[in-house]
Amino acid sequence: MKISIRSFVLALAFLVLPTSVMAQNSEHDAVDQTMKKMMLAFETGDANLAFEVLRKDGVVLGYSTSKGQVVAQTAEEWAKGFQGKPADDEAQRKRSYEIVDVTEHAAVVKVTLDYPAWKGLDYLALSKIDGKWMIVSKSWSGQRKP
Repeated sequence: MKISIRSFVLALAFLVLPTSVMAQNSEHDAVDQTMKKMMLAFETGDANLAFEVLRKDGVVLGYSTSKGQVVAQTAEEWAKGFQGKPADDEAQRKRSYEIVDVTEHAAVVKVTLDYPAWKGLDYLALSKIDGKWMIVSKSWSGQRKP
């Protein structure tokens, strides 16, 4: 019985495609778990929890309208803003995230922040390092509410 190359390639694609889709879903789920932990760190103000998914040598970058310049710092410097307890207005703060893209070793997540005195967006870049998803950079934009 002869099998054409086209039939063989098509059959192989049907066998490999589900594995590829499952791998993507698995990575997506792993990124989601990383983000849930980061959101909990925001809610609780716990820098130690944040550093479970945030590299201390990561980069945080954004334009400060109050300073009139781009502000760049390490994630460790940025996390000094975590007070070890929830913010006084935590009940009024709203956060959500959308996983924009996930590949085998990189992901991008959009975080929407709506606080009583601040509204902004963060774009987080994640890398899979030694089998674990870590946030390696944060680019933010936002402004104080009137």
